[in-house]
Formats: sequence, C-alpha cells, structure tokens
Amino acid sequence: MLAARWHAARDVRLEEVPEPVPGPGEVLVEVACAGICGTDVSEYRDGPHMIRSGPVTLGHEWSGRVTALGMQVSGVEPGQRVCGDACIRCGTCEWCRRGEYNICRSGASVGLHRDGAFARYLTVPAYTLVPLPDAVSNAAGALVEPLAVGLHAVRQGRVTPGDSVAVVGFGMVGCAALLAARAAGAARIAVVEPRPERLRLATELGGEPAGRNRFDVVIECSGLAEAMPAALEMVRRGGRLVLAGIAHTPATVDLGRIVYYEREVIGALGYRYDLERVVALLAAGRLDVSPLLCPPISLAEILGGGFERSLNDPAAPLRVLVNPA
Repeated sequence: MLAARWHAARDVRLEEVPEPVPGPGEVLVEVACAGICGTDVSEYRDGPHMIRSGPVTLGHEWSGRVTALGMQVSGVEPGQRVCGDACIRCGTCEWCRRGEYNICRSGASVGLHRDGAFARYLTVPAYTLVPLPDAVSNAAGALVEPLAVGLHAVRQGRVTPGDSVAVVGFGMVGCAALLAARAAGAARIAVVEPRPERLRLATELGGEPAGRNRFDVVIECSGLAEAMPAALEMVRRGGRLVLAGIAHTPATVDLGRIVYYEREVIGALGYRYDLERVVALLAAGRLDVSPLLCPPISLAEILGGGFERSLNDPAAPLRVLVNPA
C-alpha cells in the first residue's frame, strides 16, 4: 500500500509499504479520512521536533472502519466506525493510574512515534478507539482529535458560563478552543490572529477582535514563544492563562506579572478522555464543524496539495483532509 513517510525535514516520501498486521491488543483500521495537523507540517518543515526516529508514516487525526482484530481484543467489532485517540501510554505509571494518560512517563503518539494514518490501513491499540455514531461523518470524525485538544484547553482553563475568553492564534487548535468555549457557555470569545482570512473565519464562528480588554481566561494556541508575554497581559487579575500551543524556543516572562496579579499559568497537553466528549457534542449538534470541512485530497497529492499548501497558501483551510484510499 502507498504511505506518506517522514524521513527528515523536507523529506516526506510516498512509498509502497506492506499492509500492517494487528498484534495482540491491536486492531486494523481502514482509514476513511485523515487530517494534516500543524504538528505534521512542522515536522515536514524543520523537524524532527516530536519524532524520535524515522522513517515513520505520519498522520494522527483520522476516522475509519475496523477491519480486523488482533488477539486479546474485546469490545470492538469488525465493521465498526471509529476515530482514534493518538496517545500511546503504558497504563501502569503514576500518571496513567490517575487518569492523566496524556502525561504518561513513557507516552508516545500514533503518526509520530509509530506509523499513522497517511496510508490505507493502520494498526492501533484497541484502547485508543472511540466509536463514531452515524450522525458524525467521516470528515467530522477526522477532526475529533484536534477538537479534543481545544476542549481539553478549555477544561484546563475552567471556562464556565458567562466567562470572557480570548484565543491567541487561530489555527486548528485555536478554532477548536473557540468552539469548545462556545459550547461551555462563554459570554464573549475574542480572537488574536494576524491573518485576515483566519480572522474572518473566527468571526463567522462567533469570535470577535480582541481589542485591549482583560479576560477571565486566555488560551494561547499559537505556540510562539514571543506571544507569551502579551498573552499574559490579556489576563485579568485572578484570571487564567492556558498554554495549549507548543513552543520550540524558550519564552521570557516577568514573573512579577503573574505573582502581583495572582494570575494562573496552566499547561494543556493534548487531551485525556476528551474525544468521547467531542463525539457526543458533534452528535448532539452542539459543535458545528461544517465551515471547516473541505473535499479531501488523494494521498498522491499530499506533498503539494497538503504540506506545501499548508505552509505557503494563506487561503489554505485549517485542515487539509486526505482520503488515503
């Protein structure tokens, strides 16, 4: 089968690889739709950042159908529609036992540390599967994983009805945070985003320009170290700054601006048990992702129409979707 394999920065190759076979505790999934994440793009641009060694088939946002079961798998049936939690975890460390599997001591990710969804088939541990109801399409199912990142950030920020929220950076995670904050009942959601195309989409989804106000919760999604001081200053006295973007360089912050105003700074890594919540919100119509959906490209188009477009085209969608079949 054809797969998009990362070898090094600017070196993603379309290669023929054997169809995978599920091992004990694993399932084989035929991928229906996969999304190109900003993490995939950054690994393509100047990685490795999270990748430990290559080659590896990229793709950790996906939906599909179970086609085969490995040994010691129960509770899953062939033919079942699913999407996937990308977190690989041990299940036995202190953090896993506390339910904080996203910060597992030996944690890893599908599509970064083991082969992912930019191929017709992938194998994943059965515990990562999340069932998809008929009300959630394959394309929407491929967005469940990044939507869960935004929902986790909103939950970490303890957003409650009536809160004012600011989202800094309107990529997919920023968009997910906006949608999740709306679902949580935020009274006002402001967006900081320099690209006019992205800011227009944010407005269509219920956001507004940030202005000079202070906010109950600020969610930093850009992953730019230089954005941290300004994001901190947007937080009201006693408010919360959630860091959901992953910076690759150190940030310089005046700690007095945290202490004197009793601001909280909270990390938000990925998600934990949030995909199920996202699926329920989608099925209930409380998350509308229709403005984010676009016709998927083929796997053969993934370099020019996917990675390069995401890097260079200001009008590129927040998620380029791929149909590996």
